[in-house]
Amino acid sequence: MKVIKALQSNGLIVAMTGDGVNDAVALKCADIGIAMGKGTDVCKEAAEMVLANDDMSAILEAVREGKNIFLNIKNFVRFQLSTSVSALMMIALTTFWGIPSPLNPMQILWINIIMDGPPAQSLGVEPIDSGIVNSPPRSPKKQVVDLYMLTRVCISAAVIITGTLWVYSKEMVDGQVTARDTTMTFTCFIFFDMFNALSCRSLTKSVLQINLFGNTTFLFAISASILSLFGLIYVPFLQTIFQTEALAFDDIFMLVCLSSSVLFADECFKLFFAIFYR
Repeated sequence: MKVIKALQSNGLIVAMTGDGVNDAVALKCADIGIAMGKGTDVCKEAAEMVLANDDMSAILEAVREGKNIFLNIKNFVRFQLSTSVSALMMIALTTFWGIPSPLNPMQILWINIIMDGPPAQSLGVEPIDSGIVNSPPRSPKKQVVDLYMLTRVCISAAVIITGTLWVYSKEMVDGQVTARDTTMTFTCFIFFDMFNALSCRSLTKSVLQINLFGNTTFLFAISASILSLFGLIYVPFLQTIFQTEALAFDDIFMLVCLSSSVLFADECFKLFFAIFYR
């Protein structure tokens, strides 16, 4: 007990293992109590984790898995926040300025259900980073949504809103909203979403430092989202439902180049943070 309290008083996160009744108090006092699988019931009740096979190496795997889950949750939340804020602010700004909405209801519904869902879910199964176990324990009081995440969310949302509304204003030259105007805006926003999802795969690392093909679920989700987008643009009966029209290759290329700016903006912020705050 004295050892545990001394370590905790120095700001350390303490784990304690035990298997007997006399260990129960110490397990309860530690930040993480670990009971042996063959230990007493009292010991198991006091612990947060039980080693079913009494293999100490499982503790290391549990630490790696726990840290990875926490980071994946942050990546998921960061993507959902930036996408939701972008969509809401874009609609709010056009309403405030008294101009027609850049997206029709069917397109908004498609973005919320189909385009955001699979990429966001795939971020939750990002593989474990090999160096994650060497990172120091996070404070139990640390929030999931911190200043660092909010800053990244605001930067990404600002880039997405600016780029999408620029395309919308560029297309709507006569003041009338046409199928081409909404198609260009809709496609631009989705491409921004895809690049934003890519930037969310790591909290601090550049996309050049991660294994781009390590998360097959993410690759499948992005591919499926892009294929479904092309279906809405080029399949005739879907064009009627979603009020879209076919775009030329030059249009697609321009939108891809423009929407990639959200990835570059986030990369620059990560680099800035790594240089000046680490």
